[in-house]
Formats: sequence, C-alpha cells, structure tokens
Amino acid sequence: MVRRRVEIKAIEEKAKRHTTFTKRRQGLFKKTRDYCTLSDSQAAVIVFSAAGNFFGLGHPSLNVLVNRYISHPKSVFGKEAGGAGGSRVHGGGGGGVEDGRAEPLPLPLTETERRIVEAIERKRWDSAVRDLVPEELNELAAEVEKIKLMVVARRKEIKGKSKVDG
Repeated sequence: MVRRRVEIKAIEEKAKRHTTFTKRRQGLFKKTRDYCTLSDSQAAVIVFSAAGNFFGLGHPSLNVLVNRYISHPKSVFGKEAGGAGGSRVHGGGGGGVEDGRAEPLPLPLTETERRIVEAIERKRWDSAVRDLVPEELNELAAEVEKIKLMVVARRKEIKGKSKVDG
C-alpha cells in the first residue's frame, strides 16, 4: 500500500475536525516521547484546542521544562528579553498532561518530590515510595486522596455533559 499525501487545509465539519485534532495530538505526543527516548533529550509540547482546552506533554516533566524555558536568560521571558524571568506555570502532572488547566506552580520541587515524579514517570511506583519516611508517606497519601477526588469530580462532570448532549 502506498502512502498518499494528505492536503493540509481546514476541516469544515466539526466532528471530523475534532477527531483529527485528537488523533494528530496523540500522534504528536507519541512522536515526542519516542524522540526523547531515542535521543536522550527533553521536549515539551503544548496544544490548545479550538474549545480552549489545554493539552500538554513534557519529558521528563512539562512543569520542569516550561519553568526551565521561562527562567532561561535567552527565552522571551528571560532577563535578556526584559521579562521577569521568574514566572512559573503549572499545567498538571508531567510526562503527559492531558486536559490540564494553567495555574500558578508552587515553589520548586523538593528532592523527595522530584524522586517521586521521576519514579512515577518511569512507571516504577514501588521505587517512588520505597525510601520515604512516615511523614513523607502521609503527605503523599493526602495528595493521592486529593487527586482521587479531582478524578471523581471530573468524571461526574463529563458524565453530566454527556447526558445533556445525548
């Protein structure tokens, strides 16, 4: 089977446009992850849908890379460009933020937080908690509970929208 070149033009039909957006976004994220793995590099992709939803992927972490870019002296936000050079953005978890919301990021990650994030991104859940002391385990458990509540709330929100739409 021979590949054919697809003409790049705006897709008029809303449903087809949304499907194309989703598939191409997922493909772009997959290519970015593959690129980072193959070349031992770091990359970030940030996409906003027509509806204004935020989608982002960062390897090793979107937050780390965006903040690194923002604080870099040669970035448009950096000191050489006359920017603040210290703004911070948070789009959700790293490694594959899907449908995050921009919000201020707290202070830089502690060594413990960084270890946890890296372990989770490598899908090594066991190593994420192995060396934590009881206080850190309690803090992590509280954060996981907050995440669970956000997931449940989001699921209810989506179910409510689908009932209204359907």
